[in-house]
Amino acid sequence: MTADNTGGPEFGSGGLAADLGSWADRELPLFITASHIEVSDIERISMFRSNAGHDYSDSFESCCSMKHYYRPFNYYEKRFTQTIFSPVDGVILYIGVDEDSGESSWLRDYREATGKQPPSDYLDTKVFIRPDKAPNLWVRLHHVSPLQEILTAVTPSSGMDQMFGTATPAAPGFKVKAGEQIGVGLGEISIERHLTGNGVPSPCTSIETKNKWGQLPGCTAERQFHSIFEFMTDEVFSNYLELADVERNDFIISTAERSLAPLSCNGEQFETRDIGAYLQLQQNEEEASTPNISVPQQPNEPLPSPESLAKQQQIITSFTGEGSSVSQQLEISSAYGVIVASDGGPIEIGINTGEGPRVIYNRPPGDGIATYESDAFVASDASVAVQAASSVSWKVVIVAR
Repeated sequence: MTADNTGGPEFGSGGLAADLGSWADRELPLFITASHIEVSDIERISMFRSNAGHDYSDSFESCCSMKHYYRPFNYYEKRFTQTIFSPVDGVILYIGVDEDSGESSWLRDYREATGKQPPSDYLDTKVFIRPDKAPNLWVRLHHVSPLQEILTAVTPSSGMDQMFGTATPAAPGFKVKAGEQIGVGLGEISIERHLTGNGVPSPCTSIETKNKWGQLPGCTAERQFHSIFEFMTDEVFSNYLELADVERNDFIISTAERSLAPLSCNGEQFETRDIGAYLQLQQNEEEASTPNISVPQQPNEPLPSPESLAKQQQIITSFTGEGSSVSQQLEISSAYGVIVASDGGPIEIGINTGEGPRVIYNRPPGDGIATYESDAFVASDASVAVQAASSVSWKVVIVAR
């Protein structure tokens, strides 16, 4: 054990407070005193316990995402340049790296969507910060390329070493102040309080991992995850209030709400992913003035042609129908978007890219021609499903992006 020479707590072999049990029920202060990302750059944020991304859950819950994804405007342009800051005064003691020999999904998606390679000096890691005011937990920043001085001070450790509880914290680590830049990357963030065990960060964060490795220290140690909005000062939260009329709880699906509408998982993947998972923080000026869903026109007009809907974008394929339920199988070798036109409602468009079905457009009952254009999807085999009332005529156009 080591002791903080300022009279603080003793620290255990894993880097957190040695007596985690005595900290388990303590009320923690608002220790997040700076934003970890420029909030003004952010379009939407996933809610705690949502179905965003994949299962990321603690020792007491399962099949939900107990972290926050921050989606900036111009996501692919900013993927490797978005500045990430420390949200706390604390010390970086671990840098986590994946030892998977296969190509990471984020890298494959980026290449397929942009046709570009990531910067040669980009290192995708997880950064673990122990806050000075909450020494029983880790602030985990996901998908960050740390500054070189941090990498010099903190040797990366593998997820397997962490799972076995044998990873050791850097000594003395890299001290950070709230608001200091620590690297570039995504704004994905989780708060992971350790209740038992030696305090080593753990990759045991899904029901699939728990079922496979449940006997190892990384899974037997009890951890409780929290939303950053629970521990954010009013000054930090004011950055969000400047953009939207929101409350802290708007970013959190409560345990009771989740139990009334439980999610289903296939391994680590949600059977229905991302639908209803995000809170829209703001729209850019172009989107605000020109929404994706058009104002309905007069009924009985013919649907626009595929060329008109594509607006000079390259058409990969298109198909039309009336009512009933249709599922179209597609093999698409480039990034693409989905454009829909219908002369009434209800109509629902779903897409499955291999990670479970997602509803991307849902028009309520009504008359008149309306159109919708999706965000970009990465190249993939996909199926597009159309469900509509028998009186509704529709047209789907797949365009290259």
